Amino acid sequence: MIRRQLLRAATAALAAVLAATGLQVATAAGASAARTVYYDASRAGEFRTNFDQAAQIWNSRVSNVRLAPGTPASVTIYVDSGWPRAQVTGLGSGRIWMGWQAVDQGYHRTRIATHEFGHILGLPDRRTGLCSDLMSGSSAPVSCTNAYPSAAEASRVNQLFAGSRSASAAGSYTWTEDTGVGILVVNGRPATENYPWLVYTSGCTGTLIKSNWMVTAKHCPTPSSVRVGSINRTSGGTVVRVSRAVNHPSIDVKLFQLASSVSYAPAPIPTSSGAVGTATRIIGWGQTCAPRGCGSAPTVAHELDTSIVADSRCSGINGPYEICTNNTNGNAGACYGDSGGPQVRRINGVWNVIGATSRAGNNSSTCATAPSIYGDLTSIRSWINTQVGGLPS
Repeated sequence: MIRRQLLRAATAALAAVLAATGLQVATAAGASAARTVYYDASRAGEFRTNFDQAAQIWNSRVSNVRLAPGTPASVTIYVDSGWPRAQVTGLGSGRIWMGWQAVDQGYHRTRIATHEFGHILGLPDRRTGLCSDLMSGSSAPVSCTNAYPSAAEASRVNQLFAGSRSASAAGSYTWTEDTGVGILVVNGRPATENYPWLVYTSGCTGTLIKSNWMVTAKHCPTPSSVRVGSINRTSGGTVVRVSRAVNHPSIDVKLFQLASSVSYAPAPIPTSSGAVGTATRIIGWGQTCAPRGCGSAPTVAHELDTSIVADSRCSGINGPYEICTNNTNGNAGACYGDSGGPQVRRINGVWNVIGATSRAGNNSSTCATAPSIYGDLTSIRSWINTQVGGLPS
């Protein structure tokens, strides 16, 4: 009797200590009530460790379910070259793919694994743009490393496995909403200048920053060739082969090295993007109407005069390394059709490139309903300078 009392006291003391560190310990009664979901990560390759870590994270945050490697497995994990995704067949069952596409862009491996387990545990995507929300997925900055569910997310999982809430319907979830269509300009106008540094790159836009280097968005595909120096995506300028791509480690920016130099004047990258209120211009090709899929890309690039606004107007922005750019008149701005396009500002009468188009600032599928987010090239100028072997003076 005394030994049982001592054991209970010791267990309670241990639980109190671990609870203070954020971990949870199930009592004998709790352990018997918790459901164990077995997973098979034998086909996850080098990501197996990340899924084991993700399981431990979930186990430290919830009490009504436990994730464990073993058989019979109700969750099978694979790896391929696409986007991470989950195919849910029921609460606690389904398949997960760890996709290299997100890893190559710099997204945190264990955060991805924990996020995909979240779908298996009944959580849908919730693209808030917040790093603190695990299920915000790719809407959070690429630099986000938080792999822990929020208190609300953990509570919902506990409720689902206690039977007090209904789980989301079975279905498929993908890490990104990107459909391969990038960003362009809604309610702009056809280009009024023949920008010599403008680059068309296989459904995206880029900017020439050196005679043999250009910059675009990291989520854009790497094409075999690009067209430099023309506002017409089908003619003019110079078509040149791409020899390699270099991804920035944390934000949505990518460099292409060209196989040969071109004679067009590159756009300078200044040392500062400018303060809130700085007048800028965005340029690119793509649909010029707001709803997704409402039209095709124009042949001639469009432009829009806009300005830098406060970071607080862009959800999920990585302030030191990204620019929040106004949706002029509340209905004009970036849209599907051309990610990576330049944001430029005039300095001493010369267009300088300060940003590369990344994504919407409110996670809406309807364009220009809020400011847009651009990778701040001035904030990573030293990195670019190193990669290209020195920017033009």
